[in-house]
Amino acid sequence: MLKKSLSQHLLKDKNILNKMVRVAAIGDADTVVEIGAGHGDLTRVLIPKARYVYAVELDERFRQFLDPIEEQSGNLKIVFGDILDLPLASLTSDPVKVMGNIPYHITGEILFKLLEEKERVTSAFLTMQKEVALRLVSRHGKRTYGALSAIFQHFADVKLLFSLKPVLFIPPPKVESAFVSVVFKEKSGPVDEGLVRFIKICFRYKRKYLKHTLDEEYGRERIEGLYGAMGFAPAVRAEELEPPVFERMYGYLS
Repeated sequence: MLKKSLSQHLLKDKNILNKMVRVAAIGDADTVVEIGAGHGDLTRVLIPKARYVYAVELDERFRQFLDPIEEQSGNLKIVFGDILDLPLASLTSDPVKVMGNIPYHITGEILFKLLEEKERVTSAFLTMQKEVALRLVSRHGKRTYGALSAIFQHFADVKLLFSLKPVLFIPPPKVESAFVSVVFKEKSGPVDEGLVRFIKICFRYKRKYLKHTLDEEYGRERIEGLYGAMGFAPAVRAEELEPPVFERMYGYLS
């Protein structure tokens, strides 16, 4: 019996699973961390392609499906635990690709965990709620563009690769899903938590002019100086600004 509280919607279509592994370009040099192994359907597709697979699963009830796969494979380690509490460095010292049909109710938390560990994670290929995927890849100037978009587009190249209808899952979720790639940029450097926090502040009140939000946080005098240096119009909103602009703003205020 699957647990609704854990957002367990299993994807078993072999054609789709093979397509995911193919699109992610998993090869014999890759170490893969799979999030949410479930019954091991994606795991079985990954094993013959990857150099090594660490399959992480929270629900111990799936042990009956996963333990036999591990016993029959020389390049698979099943890890039972919460991915949010598991440092990827505790699994391997290798750079990793992350794959998984992730629990929709903690999609944001998983994305930010991978961002924090981007020194270890080269890329991630994830199935998530399509609504979140559209926000992740949204460009500036659109209503769907927000902190999630700006943060991840600063540190990574993000793409919505293809959509997935509810009927493909067991049980079918009430929403459409999407398969997304997040490929971290090598030149983006370590994650500056201050910059991440700053971008979140900028989008705190999306309906307000950005100036009002920043005045509240940094004071009017500093923000007037910022606006002069950046050449902003008084009525500019956060959703109008491209990701690199936030880094320049943050640099000025810092």
